[in-house]
Amino acid sequence: MRVAVIGSGISGLSCAFYLADHSGVETVVIERDAVPGGRANTTEQGEHCPRIFLDDYHTLFGILRRIAGTDGRSVHAHLQRLRRYSYAGGHGWVEVSHLYRVFAKEIPLSRRLQMIRRPRSPLVAEQYRGANANRYGSLKNFSRLALLRMALSLLRSRTAYTFDGPTRTHLIEPWVRHLSERGVELRTGCPVTRLTPVPGGISIETAGGTEVFDAVIVAAFVPDVIPLLAASGLPTAVRALNHTHCKAITVELDPAEPILAAAGPAMYCRDGINIVLQPAHRRSIVLVTRAASSADDFVLGKVRQFLGLRHPLRSVGVRDNQLPHEAVYAATYLRPDAVVTRAVPGLYLAGSYLRNGYPVDSGEGAARTALAAYRQIRHAYGLTTSPAARVG
Repeated sequence: MRVAVIGSGISGLSCAFYLADHSGVETVVIERDAVPGGRANTTEQGEHCPRIFLDDYHTLFGILRRIAGTDGRSVHAHLQRLRRYSYAGGHGWVEVSHLYRVFAKEIPLSRRLQMIRRPRSPLVAEQYRGANANRYGSLKNFSRLALLRMALSLLRSRTAYTFDGPTRTHLIEPWVRHLSERGVELRTGCPVTRLTPVPGGISIETAGGTEVFDAVIVAAFVPDVIPLLAASGLPTAVRALNHTHCKAITVELDPAEPILAAAGPAMYCRDGINIVLQPAHRRSIVLVTRAASSADDFVLGKVRQFLGLRHPLRSVGVRDNQLPHEAVYAATYLRPDAVVTRAVPGLYLAGSYLRNGYPVDSGEGAARTALAAYRQIRHAYGLTTSPAARVG
């Protein structure tokens, strides 16, 4: 049996991970970009965003525990608790014991009550008070249901984790190596232009030609899925989708910076600028959300101020994240039968934009939809796994 997975983000890599447990299945992952990872990739411009994992990523963590990391330990074992710092007027930086400030006992109750009375989305630049030159976040990208999901997530997650180093080194490369060792083929720089149902399978058209697979899982980001379905003549009820674009800057620091003496990774959030410090690799990843401006000089000036930097920056990489597939999906989750409105034998969907029972668009949502698509294929084709490799 041959299965193609379109997209090598966390969802696509998760699909391939599950399928690799079956020796009788030939799995090919097809990625249009030059590097794998989807929105978890690392390019010459740096990270797509700070890669953060919440403590209830149970499905994704189940995968990461089975993948060997850079030193033989599992990828999951390389995750470190992310210390969280919030700026309090008159007190400076305060380490908080909860992932979300509204639940942090270290912040005065009066301030937390103010947050509750005037809730603001952390991704919406238009909610910044006063003059705003940040063209990235936008209120129209959020449905009320999406905002409710984000609020409910506050009750589910207390702790965040991250890698103290590049996502490519700690997550994507070990994952790709694991799949390669288990016989999975990865093709990069290979955009899919058309899907055609044929007797007994699905035909995939790329610049390299046409191939037929018994089953195809489309795990690409939703702004790329809809045009692909349209070009393939497959019916969909999804037309226009709004997304939030957040600028990310990867900064290499001088080894003499005092802030690098911190023990383990830490996150500093102030004025809509979110900085994840990775001391072991002498760098920080900055996500610009509800800031007054997203201009490089403005943001880097704030980074120098917030971290108390004393030396010139060693290097700066900027990801504008303005292409549709680089966005943060923040609209109402889609039902699979709205993405493809009639059943197509052999065609399956995965991706963090699908309904999956997880309240926040994330790596966990991507892994859950991958597991759901895998289960559908396993049932449809009668696949069996060894007890050691069996998933729920």
